Amino acid sequence: MKRIITGLVALSLSCGGDPEAYRLFTKGKEAYARKDLDKAKKYFEKASKLDENLFNAKLMLAKIHYFRRDFKEALRIIDSVLDDERNHVSSLFWKARTLVIMKKRGSDVKKTDAEAMRCLQRVLEMDARHISARNLLALLYEKNSMYKESLYEYKLALEEEESLISTRANLSILYYRMGLRDRALAEIEKAIAIADIIEVSNKNLLLIKREVQQ
Repeated sequence: MKRIITGLVALSLSCGGDPEAYRLFTKGKEAYARKDLDKAKKYFEKASKLDENLFNAKLMLAKIHYFRRDFKEALRIIDSVLDDERNHVSSLFWKARTLVIMKKRGSDVKKTDAEAMRCLQRVLEMDARHISARNLLALLYEKNSMYKESLYEYKLALEEEESLISTRANLSILYYRMGLRDRALAEIEKAIAIADIIEVSNKNLLLIKREVQQ
């Protein structure tokens, strides 16, 4: 534990941040992983107050509001991050997600969709391998009858999915060598499922699965 705290202090100092804010942020992430959103919210709020430039703490607060269906507050927090850091990739993605799902009174749906699409396009300009952003953008294009654009994004997303096959296969082998057969089997089955969807050969994946099952 001492090493972890020391590492956080070193990281925060090198980035000019507050070490206590990073500690609270880490506590918040742990609570969030346990689905203890009330406790996580308190940690993220404290971390944000100590270090206003700790944008990920603010984004985590926005995500909590999002999952509690308080979309207006989630969007307010996300916009506050983007006011300070317009290219914060995760905030741009979550802004798009929030815009897509929230229903604003008297809003023009096409304008809202267009704003969400602009956010996702900026995400992909900075991170071309952001599969979630690409899939959501494809859905928005399809919704707005932009079929050629939608098809293009779906095809690119499938190419990225293909790269995940090797990753999951390698992870399956690693779990197998660690004696974690259930996890190994789960990963190789996911790899096979992706291969089947995008219609690539699963011959080697089936060999790995047979070895894992022995």
